[in-house]
Amino acid sequence: MKQRPDFVRLVAGQAVSAVGDGASRIAILWWARQSTGSDAIVVLVALATVLPSLATAPLAGWLVDRFPRRTLMLLADAVRVITSGGLALAVWADSMHTATVMVVAAFAAVAAAVFDPAMLASVTLLVPEEQRLSANALLGGAVAVAGIAGPALGGLLVGVWGTGTALAVDAASFAVSLLFVLASRIPNPASQVGEREAATGWTAGLDLVRSDRSIRDLVVVAAGLNLVVAPIGVLIVALAAGPLSLGGRGFGLLEAAVPLGIVVGFAFAAKLAGSRHAALVALVGTGAAIAVTGAWSVPAWAGLALVLAGVGVGVANSALPARFQAKVDPAVQGRVFALVGALGSAGRPLGLMAAAPLVAVVGVRGALAVCGVALVAVAVLGRRGLVPGAPPDCVGHEFAPSLG
Repeated sequence: MKQRPDFVRLVAGQAVSAVGDGASRIAILWWARQSTGSDAIVVLVALATVLPSLATAPLAGWLVDRFPRRTLMLLADAVRVITSGGLALAVWADSMHTATVMVVAAFAAVAAAVFDPAMLASVTLLVPEEQRLSANALLGGAVAVAGIAGPALGGLLVGVWGTGTALAVDAASFAVSLLFVLASRIPNPASQVGEREAATGWTAGLDLVRSDRSIRDLVVVAAGLNLVVAPIGVLIVALAAGPLSLGGRGFGLLEAAVPLGIVVGFAFAAKLAGSRHAALVALVGTGAAIAVTGAWSVPAWAGLALVLAGVGVGVANSALPARFQAKVDPAVQGRVFALVGALGSAGRPLGLMAAAPLVAVVGVRGALAVCGVALVAVAVLGRRGLVPGAPPDCVGHEFAPSLG
């Protein structure tokens, strides 16, 4: 990536802002719990960071395809500097209220709903096709590492200097991201779908998903991955406290297994995901590893299975964006990536809500097996999108695989 300085700058900005975002999320949720004492308020605040991005995804995708992506990313970062900085000032002035937090979080979520598809759609414009797998691995790996460091930093900042400091650090991180975007040049896409459709087609991304089976399968896999993997964090807690009877230190190590595997998967994605069937194999392997995690009574073996599952997730999350970038015209990538992001955001809370009932019905070991088998099923259903040049199958063009 040394010859792609604009892309590297964007990745650096994303990594810094992801650390700040993780710190801010911990700070806001902790503030909500400590100031109100209500778990319901914590849930409402958490939803305020998710639901607005779902509602605005179609508009965000259209904006990304209609206006210069660099400009939109600058505006999105500027909004998040203001929102996080404003919350920090509110904490320091002792004027923080739940309603204020929810409104500000909603604005920040809308900004993220614009920035994220703009960033992913810009990869196609900045990196040639033969380097996109490495580029997506670099981006995903940087964000994954930041996702581990951010909450840890947030806990430290809140514990030592308070919530306001954590929010101020988040604002500063988005200012850094803004400066990196400002220093980058991102060309506008050359449309191959017709200028009028690219400029005015609000549903162009959805229409493309409906009309192209392979892209539809990719969307199903991307959404299914978020849905099925979401409960794993909750199930790890239940596994550690229940069948494995681990203490706090053992639970911490088990909890770190999947993130560790994801980072390893991103680090080696360029080598592991280069083959034609790599994404399919990675997802099937991830599902198998999750399914057998609960079968082990030895914590080390369960941890190893989770590391392997994380490796598969990292490889798949490098290969999936590359497939979208290769299949979708750059002029409508904003709408397609916004759609995928919205489905992923919807899948995570749905998966989390399913965790407790699943454990109640089949136990934690059975729940892990169900999640693993479900992920294998998603990969198999979406195989046409995962495998480049996959031949048509016998189900027909209009068959749309689903998860339910």
